[in-house]
Amino acid sequence: MTNTKSETSSAQTEAATVRVTSTVMRVVDVDRMVDFYCDVFSCRVSLREPGAALLLAPDGFQIYLYEKGSARHPGVGAVGVEYLTWSTDTEAEFERITERLRHYDPAPYTHTENGVTFIEARKPDHGRVIVAYPGPRVLPRKMIAARLRGR
Repeated sequence: MTNTKSETSSAQTEAATVRVTSTVMRVVDVDRMVDFYCDVFSCRVSLREPGAALLLAPDGFQIYLYEKGSARHPGVGAVGVEYLTWSTDTEAEFERITERLRHYDPAPYTHTENGVTFIEARKPDHGRVIVAYPGPRVLPRKMIAARLRGR
């Protein structure tokens, strides 16, 4: 079966609207992680159930949290989502987020690579979170930062 030009064009238009909208995370303590994401990244709670929560980031990205009850960590290099990387397009917001992160991790790691400044901190469940400035809409990435490859 061959596609007509209009079918192909229609499929390309539909494909162009696909986007990542959410992530699902296992956490040790849902309450602590809800507080963390709301405090640091201005998320809001959309749904709350025993042992689970759905958070909405300011841009509408959904973070599903569910309580696993174990502090077992697979470590860097394990298969699956390792952590979320956030970004902001203003230096002022980057500094505000940095200060809020220090409430949870008094010694976050900051470095700059290829014009992008990263701050890496520990979350309450001991996982990592990274924030980048400027975001990729302002400064498209030309290479993958070494830290994002587990180095």
